[in-house]
Amino acid sequence: MNTLQWLQLILSYIMQASLVIGVAWALECRTHAARTKTRIWTGCFISLLGLLVIGLLLPRLQWVHPWSQLGPRELLVVAGAEHVLGRSLLAVWFLGFLVMLSRWVIQFVGLRRFMASCTELGHEKERALRMMARRELLQPNGRPVTFRISPEEIGPFCYQFHQPIVFLPKSLVDGDKVELQHVLHHELTHLQTQHPMQLFSQKLVQALLWFHPLVWISGRRASLVREFVCDDAATSGGASTASYLRTLLRIVEDRSTPQRSTLAMGRSPSELKVRARRLVSAPATDVSRWGGLASVGVFVGAVLASQVWLPTNPLSSPQTRYSPWPSWSANTLHTFGVSARDFEHFDAHLQMHELFEDCKKMDLEGS
Repeated sequence: MNTLQWLQLILSYIMQASLVIGVAWALECRTHAARTKTRIWTGCFISLLGLLVIGLLLPRLQWVHPWSQLGPRELLVVAGAEHVLGRSLLAVWFLGFLVMLSRWVIQFVGLRRFMASCTELGHEKERALRMMARRELLQPNGRPVTFRISPEEIGPFCYQFHQPIVFLPKSLVDGDKVELQHVLHHELTHLQTQHPMQLFSQKLVQALLWFHPLVWISGRRASLVREFVCDDAATSGGASTASYLRTLLRIVEDRSTPQRSTLAMGRSPSELKVRARRLVSAPATDVSRWGGLASVGVFVGAVLASQVWLPTNPLSSPQTRYSPWPSWSANTLHTFGVSARDFEHFDAHLQMHELFEDCKKMDLEGS
Protein backbone atom coordinates (compact mmCIF):
# COMPACT_ATOMS: atom_id res chain seq x y z
CA MET A 1 0.00 0.00 0.00
CA ASN A 2 1.14 3.53 -0.72
CA THR A 3 1.09 6.45 1.72
CA LEU A 4 -2.35 7.66 0.64
CA GLN A 5 -3.82 4.21 1.23
CA TRP A 6 -2.18 3.95 4.65
CA LEU A 7 -3.70 7.30 5.61
CA GLN A 8 -7.12 6.09 4.54
CA LEU A 9 -6.64 2.87 6.54
CA ILE A 10 -5.61 4.67 9.74
CA LEU A 11 -8.37 7.30 9.66
CA SER A 12 -11.06 4.82 8.64
CA TYR A 13 -9.96 2.32 11.29
CA ILE A 14 -10.30 4.99 13.98
CA MET A 15 -13.83 5.76 12.80
CA GLN A 16 -14.80 2.08 12.52
CA ALA A 17 -13.45 1.37 16.02
CA SER A 18 -15.51 4.24 17.42
CA LEU A 19 -18.65 2.88 15.77
CA VAL A 20 -18.11 -0.64 17.15
CA ILE A 21 -17.41 0.67 20.65
CA GLY A 22 -20.60 2.73 20.43
CA VAL A 23 -22.58 -0.40 19.52
CA ALA A 24 -21.02 -2.27 22.46
CA TRP A 25 -21.92 0.50 24.92
CA ALA A 26 -25.49 0.62 23.60
CA LEU A 27 -25.90 -3.14 23.97
CA GLU A 28 -24.36 -3.21 27.44
CA CYS A 29 -26.79 -0.56 28.67
CA ARG A 30 -29.68 -2.87 27.77
CA THR A 31 -28.68 -5.72 30.10
CA HIS A 32 -28.02 -6.13 33.81
CA ALA A 33 -26.44 -9.60 33.59
CA ALA A 34 -22.70 -9.42 34.25
CA ARG A 35 -21.85 -12.41 32.05
CA THR A 36 -23.70 -10.87 29.13
CA LYS A 37 -21.76 -7.65 29.62
CA THR A 38 -18.47 -9.54 29.43
CA ARG A 39 -19.58 -11.28 26.23
CA ILE A 40 -20.35 -7.89 24.72
CA TRP A 41 -16.93 -6.43 25.54
CA THR A 42 -15.09 -9.59 24.50
CA GLY A 43 -16.92 -9.47 21.17
CA CYS A 44 -16.04 -5.78 20.89
CA PHE A 45 -12.28 -6.28 21.27
CA ILE A 46 -12.25 -9.31 18.97
CA SER A 47 -14.18 -7.26 16.40
CA LEU A 48 -11.66 -4.43 16.62
CA LEU A 49 -8.88 -6.88 15.80
CA GLY A 50 -10.98 -8.27 12.95
CA LEU A 51 -11.50 -4.79 11.50
CA LEU A 52 -7.76 -4.30 11.24
CA VAL A 53 -7.33 -7.66 9.50
CA ILE A 54 -10.10 -6.77 7.04
CA GLY A 55 -8.50 -3.42 6.32
CA LEU A 56 -5.10 -4.98 5.67
CA LEU A 57 -6.22 -7.96 3.58
CA LEU A 58 -9.42 -7.01 1.73
CA PRO A 59 -10.32 -4.28 -0.79
CA ARG A 60 -12.21 -1.24 0.42
CA LEU A 61 -15.64 -0.10 -0.60
CA GLN A 62 -15.68 3.37 -2.16
CA TRP A 63 -19.14 4.89 -1.72
CA VAL A 64 -18.37 8.35 -3.07
CA HIS A 65 -15.59 10.15 -4.95
CA PRO A 66 -15.56 13.72 -3.53
CA TRP A 67 -12.29 14.61 -5.28
CA SER A 68 -13.50 14.06 -8.85
CA GLN A 69 -14.59 17.70 -9.22
CA LEU A 70 -11.21 19.17 -8.31
CA GLY A 71 -8.83 20.49 -10.91
CA PRO A 72 -5.24 19.28 -11.45
CA ARG A 73 -3.69 21.96 -9.24
CA GLU A 74 -6.05 21.27 -6.32
CA LEU A 75 -5.51 17.51 -6.62
CA LEU A 76 -1.75 17.99 -6.46
CA VAL A 77 -2.06 20.13 -3.34
CA VAL A 78 -4.37 17.62 -1.62
CA ALA A 79 -2.24 14.61 -2.62
CA GLY A 80 0.95 16.31 -1.42
CA ALA A 81 -0.57 17.28 1.92
CA GLU A 82 -2.00 13.79 2.48
CA HIS A 83 1.32 12.23 1.56
CA VAL A 84 3.08 14.19 4.31
CA LEU A 85 0.24 13.60 6.78
CA GLY A 86 0.11 9.88 6.00
CA ARG A 87 3.83 9.37 6.54
CA SER A 88 3.74 11.35 9.78
CA LEU A 89 0.74 9.50 11.20
CA LEU A 90 2.16 6.12 10.24
CA ALA A 91 5.49 6.93 11.91
CA VAL A 92 3.82 8.23 15.10
CA TRP A 93 1.47 5.24 15.29
CA PHE A 94 4.27 2.73 14.75
CA LEU A 95 6.48 4.40 17.38
CA GLY A 96 3.63 4.39 19.90
CA PHE A 97 2.83 0.74 19.13
CA LEU A 98 6.47 -0.24 19.67
CA VAL A 99 6.49 1.56 23.03
CA MET A 100 3.28 -0.15 24.15
CA LEU A 101 4.50 -3.54 22.93
CA SER A 102 7.84 -3.11 24.69
CA ARG A 103 6.15 -2.20 27.97
CA TRP A 104 3.87 -5.22 27.62
CA VAL A 105 6.79 -7.58 26.98
CA ILE A 106 8.76 -6.15 29.91
CA GLN A 107 5.75 -6.58 32.21
CA PHE A 108 5.26 -10.14 30.99
CA VAL A 109 8.90 -11.09 31.57
CA GLY A 110 8.81 -9.49 35.01
CA LEU A 111 5.61 -11.35 35.87
CA ARG A 112 7.09 -14.68 34.76
CA ARG A 113 10.14 -14.11 36.93
CA PHE A 114 7.96 -13.14 39.86
CA MET A 115 5.81 -16.25 39.42
CA ALA A 116 8.89 -18.46 39.38
CA SER A 117 9.90 -17.03 42.76
CA CYS A 118 6.54 -17.86 44.38
CA THR A 119 6.53 -21.13 46.30
CA GLU A 120 3.88 -23.77 45.85
CA LEU A 121 1.47 -24.77 48.59
CA GLY A 122 2.06 -27.91 50.57
CA HIS A 123 0.11 -31.02 49.68
CA GLU A 124 -2.17 -30.85 52.71
CA LYS A 125 -3.06 -27.17 52.25
CA GLU A 126 -3.69 -27.61 48.54
CA ARG A 127 -5.97 -30.56 49.20
CA ALA A 128 -7.88 -28.45 51.75
CA LEU A 129 -8.31 -25.69 49.13
CA ARG A 130 -9.62 -28.16 46.57
CA MET A 131 -12.20 -29.37 49.07
CA MET A 132 -13.59 -25.81 49.29
CA ALA A 133 -14.39 -25.43 45.56
CA ARG A 134 -16.45 -27.27 42.97
CA ARG A 135 -14.64 -29.66 40.66
CA GLU A 136 -15.54 -27.75 37.47
CA LEU A 137 -13.92 -24.63 38.90
CA LEU A 138 -10.70 -26.50 39.60
CA GLN A 139 -10.28 -27.68 35.99
CA PRO A 140 -10.96 -24.82 33.53
CA ASN A 141 -10.72 -26.21 29.98
CA GLY A 142 -9.64 -29.56 31.38
CA ARG A 143 -6.39 -28.24 32.91
CA PRO A 144 -5.99 -28.54 36.69
CA VAL A 145 -5.44 -25.36 38.68
CA THR A 146 -2.29 -25.06 40.76
CA PHE A 147 -1.83 -22.84 43.82
CA ARG A 148 1.10 -20.71 44.92
CA ILE A 149 1.91 -18.30 47.73
CA SER A 150 1.99 -14.61 46.79
CA PRO A 151 3.56 -11.77 48.80
CA GLU A 152 1.28 -10.09 51.32
CA GLU A 153 1.68 -6.64 49.71
CA ILE A 154 0.38 -7.93 46.34
CA GLY A 155 -2.57 -9.99 47.50
CA PRO A 156 -4.52 -12.68 45.61
CA PHE A 157 -4.62 -12.88 41.82
CA CYS A 158 -4.72 -15.47 39.02
CA TYR A 159 -2.85 -16.28 35.81
CA GLN A 160 -3.75 -18.49 32.83
CA PHE A 161 -1.37 -18.02 29.89
CA HIS A 162 0.37 -21.39 30.10
CA GLN A 163 -1.12 -23.00 33.18
CA PRO A 164 -4.07 -21.85 35.34
CA ILE A 165 -2.55 -20.65 38.63
CA VAL A 166 -4.11 -18.98 41.66
CA PHE A 167 -1.82 -16.93 43.91
CA LEU A 168 -2.86 -16.48 47.54
CA PRO A 169 -1.06 -14.68 50.38
CA LYS A 170 -0.03 -16.92 53.28
CA SER A 171 -2.07 -14.93 55.80
CA LEU A 172 -5.21 -15.65 53.77
CA VAL A 173 -4.48 -19.36 53.45
CA ASP A 174 -3.87 -19.69 57.20
CA GLY A 175 -6.59 -17.21 58.19
CA ASP A 176 -10.36 -17.09 58.22
CA LYS A 177 -11.90 -19.91 56.16
CA VAL A 178 -14.89 -17.81 55.08
CA GLU A 179 -12.61 -15.12 53.63
CA LEU A 180 -10.50 -17.78 51.95
CA GLN A 181 -13.57 -19.35 50.34
CA HIS A 182 -14.73 -15.95 49.01
CA VAL A 183 -11.34 -15.26 47.44
CA LEU A 184 -10.99 -18.78 46.09
CA HIS A 185 -14.35 -18.71 44.30
CA HIS A 186 -13.59 -15.24 42.94
CA GLU A 187 -10.25 -16.20 41.40
CA LEU A 188 -11.41 -19.60 40.14
CA THR A 189 -14.35 -17.92 38.40
CA HIS A 190 -11.87 -15.70 36.56
CA LEU A 191 -10.17 -18.82 35.25
CA GLN A 192 -13.36 -20.72 34.44
CA THR A 193 -14.79 -17.85 32.38
CA GLN A 194 -11.53 -17.31 30.45
CA HIS A 195 -11.03 -13.78 31.78
CA PRO A 196 -7.21 -13.89 31.38
CA MET A 197 -7.64 -14.67 27.66
CA GLN A 198 -10.17 -11.84 27.38
CA LEU A 199 -7.69 -9.53 29.07
CA PHE A 200 -5.05 -10.56 26.51
CA SER A 201 -7.23 -9.51 23.55
CA GLN A 202 -8.09 -6.26 25.34
CA LYS A 203 -4.43 -5.37 25.89
CA LEU A 204 -3.60 -6.20 22.27
CA VAL A 205 -6.27 -3.78 21.07
CA GLN A 206 -5.03 -1.14 23.52
CA ALA A 207 -1.52 -1.53 22.10
CA LEU A 208 -2.77 -1.14 18.52
CA LEU A 209 -5.12 1.77 19.29
CA TRP A 210 -3.00 3.33 22.02
CA PHE A 211 -4.07 6.84 20.99
CA HIS A 212 -7.84 6.18 21.08
CA PRO A 213 -9.46 7.36 24.36
CA LEU A 214 -12.60 5.27 23.83
CA VAL A 215 -10.49 2.10 23.73
CA TRP A 216 -9.02 2.85 27.17
CA ILE A 217 -12.39 3.82 28.62
CA SER A 218 -13.90 0.59 27.25
CA GLY A 219 -10.99 -1.40 28.65
CA ARG A 220 -11.63 -0.08 32.15
CA ARG A 221 -15.31 -0.87 31.79
CA ALA A 222 -14.57 -4.39 30.53
CA SER A 223 -12.25 -5.02 33.49
CA LEU A 224 -14.94 -3.84 35.87
CA VAL A 225 -17.70 -6.06 34.47
CA ARG A 226 -15.35 -9.05 34.67
CA GLU A 227 -15.12 -8.34 38.39
CA PHE A 228 -18.93 -8.18 38.50
CA VAL A 229 -19.07 -11.77 37.21
CA CYS A 230 -16.72 -13.00 39.94
CA ASP A 231 -18.51 -10.99 42.62
CA ASP A 232 -21.79 -12.66 41.67
CA ALA A 233 -20.18 -16.09 41.75
CA ALA A 234 -18.61 -15.52 45.16
CA THR A 235 -21.76 -14.26 46.89
CA SER A 236 -25.17 -15.71 47.49
CA GLY A 237 -26.89 -12.66 49.04
CA GLY A 238 -27.68 -11.74 52.61
CA ALA A 239 -24.94 -12.28 55.17
CA SER A 240 -22.64 -13.75 52.51
CA THR A 241 -22.64 -10.45 50.61
CA ALA A 242 -21.71 -8.50 53.73
CA SER A 243 -18.91 -10.95 54.54
CA TYR A 244 -17.65 -10.76 50.96
CA LEU A 245 -17.57 -6.96 51.04
CA ARG A 246 -15.54 -7.02 54.27
CA THR A 247 -13.10 -9.39 52.56
CA LEU A 248 -12.76 -7.05 49.58
CA LEU A 249 -12.19 -4.06 51.86
CA ARG A 250 -9.47 -5.81 53.84
CA ILE A 251 -7.65 -6.92 50.68
CA VAL A 252 -7.65 -3.41 49.23
CA GLU A 253 -6.41 -1.94 52.52
CA ASP A 254 -3.61 -4.51 52.83
CA ARG A 255 -2.42 -4.20 49.22
CA SER A 256 0.42 -1.77 48.57
CA THR A 257 1.51 -3.00 45.10
CA PRO A 258 -1.26 -2.98 42.46
CA GLN A 259 -1.05 -5.71 39.80
CA ARG A 260 -2.55 -4.14 36.67
CA SER A 261 -1.17 -6.85 34.40
CA THR A 262 -3.09 -9.62 36.18
CA LEU A 263 -6.61 -10.27 37.42
CA ALA A 264 -6.27 -9.05 40.99
CA MET A 265 -9.25 -9.32 43.32
CA GLY A 266 -9.11 -5.84 44.85
CA ARG A 267 -7.85 -3.36 42.28
CA SER A 268 -8.54 0.08 43.76
CA PRO A 269 -10.76 1.78 46.39
CA SER A 270 -12.76 3.63 43.71
CA GLU A 271 -13.54 0.38 41.89
CA LEU A 272 -14.44 -1.25 45.20
CA LYS A 273 -17.08 1.43 45.81
CA VAL A 274 -18.76 0.68 42.48
CA ARG A 275 -18.73 -3.06 43.11
CA ALA A 276 -20.00 -2.69 46.66
CA ARG A 277 -22.81 -0.36 45.59
CA ARG A 278 -23.87 -2.84 42.93
CA LEU A 279 -23.90 -5.82 45.31
CA VAL A 280 -25.88 -3.95 47.93
CA SER A 281 -28.41 -2.24 45.66
CA ALA A 282 -29.37 -5.16 43.40
CA PRO A 283 -29.42 -8.94 43.70
CA ALA A 284 -26.82 -10.86 41.74
CA THR A 285 -28.06 -12.10 38.39
CA ASP A 286 -26.45 -13.98 35.56
CA VAL A 287 -29.65 -14.44 33.56
CA SER A 288 -30.38 -12.54 30.36
CA ARG A 289 -33.06 -13.39 27.82
CA TRP A 290 -30.86 -12.32 24.94
CA GLY A 291 -27.40 -13.09 26.36
CA GLY A 292 -26.47 -15.39 23.48
CA LEU A 293 -27.30 -12.66 20.94
CA ALA A 294 -25.29 -9.93 22.65
CA SER A 295 -21.91 -10.74 21.10
CA VAL A 296 -23.62 -11.48 17.78
CA GLY A 297 -24.98 -7.93 17.79
CA VAL A 298 -21.45 -6.58 18.24
CA PHE A 299 -20.13 -8.72 15.37
CA VAL A 300 -22.97 -7.56 13.10
CA GLY A 301 -22.13 -3.96 13.98
CA ALA A 302 -18.47 -4.64 13.16
CA VAL A 303 -19.36 -6.14 9.76
CA LEU A 304 -21.41 -3.06 8.91
CA ALA A 305 -18.67 -0.73 10.19
CA SER A 306 -16.07 -2.53 8.05
CA GLN A 307 -17.89 -1.26 4.96
CA VAL A 308 -17.61 2.39 6.04
CA TRP A 309 -14.44 3.96 4.66
CA LEU A 310 -13.49 7.61 4.56
CA PRO A 311 -12.91 8.71 0.93
CA THR A 312 -9.61 10.40 1.70
CA ASN A 313 -7.59 9.18 -1.31
CA PRO A 314 -7.77 11.89 -4.01
CA LEU A 315 -6.15 9.60 -6.61
CA SER A 316 -8.59 6.69 -6.26
CA SER A 317 -10.26 5.68 -9.49
CA PRO A 318 -13.90 6.84 -9.87
CA GLN A 319 -14.55 3.99 -12.32
CA THR A 320 -14.94 1.28 -9.66
CA ARG A 321 -16.73 0.82 -6.35
CA TYR A 322 -13.84 -1.09 -4.76
CA SER A 323 -10.20 -0.30 -4.26
CA PRO A 324 -7.52 -2.75 -5.47
CA TRP A 325 -6.70 -5.78 -3.34
CA PRO A 326 -3.68 -5.24 -1.07
CA SER A 327 -0.59 -6.82 -2.62
CA TRP A 328 -0.01 -9.39 0.17
CA SER A 329 -3.51 -10.90 -0.09
CA ALA A 330 -3.66 -10.51 -3.92
CA ASN A 331 -0.37 -12.42 -4.30
CA THR A 332 -1.74 -15.23 -2.15
CA LEU A 333 -4.87 -15.45 -4.31
CA HIS A 334 -2.79 -15.42 -7.48
CA THR A 335 -0.79 -18.35 -6.11
CA PHE A 336 -3.99 -20.40 -6.00
CA GLY A 337 -5.07 -19.23 -9.45
CA VAL A 338 -7.73 -16.79 -8.20
CA SER A 339 -7.98 -13.56 -10.17
CA ALA A 340 -7.87 -10.41 -8.01
CA ARG A 341 -7.36 -6.84 -9.17
CA ASP A 342 -4.28 -5.53 -7.34
CA PHE A 343 -3.85 -2.34 -9.38
CA GLU A 344 -5.68 0.95 -9.81
CA HIS A 345 -7.27 1.71 -13.15
CA PHE A 346 -5.12 4.84 -13.02
CA ASP A 347 -1.54 4.32 -11.83
CA ALA A 348 -0.80 6.78 -9.04
CA HIS A 349 2.67 7.78 -10.28
CA LEU A 350 1.43 8.20 -13.86
CA GLN A 351 -1.56 10.14 -12.62
CA MET A 352 0.68 12.50 -10.62
CA HIS A 353 2.84 13.02 -13.71
CA GLU A 354 -0.25 13.80 -15.78
CA LEU A 355 -1.43 16.29 -13.16
CA PHE A 356 1.95 18.05 -13.28
CA GLU A 357 1.71 18.23 -17.06
CA ASP A 358 -1.83 19.62 -16.86
CA CYS A 359 -0.67 22.28 -14.42
CA LYS A 360 2.15 23.30 -16.77
CA LYS A 361 -0.30 23.61 -19.66
CA MET A 362 -2.61 25.74 -17.52
CA ASP A 363 0.30 28.00 -16.57
CA LEU A 364 1.34 28.39 -20.21
CA GLU A 365 -2.18 29.17 -21.30
CA GLY A 366 -2.57 31.69 -18.51
CA SER A 367 0.62 33.49 -19.51
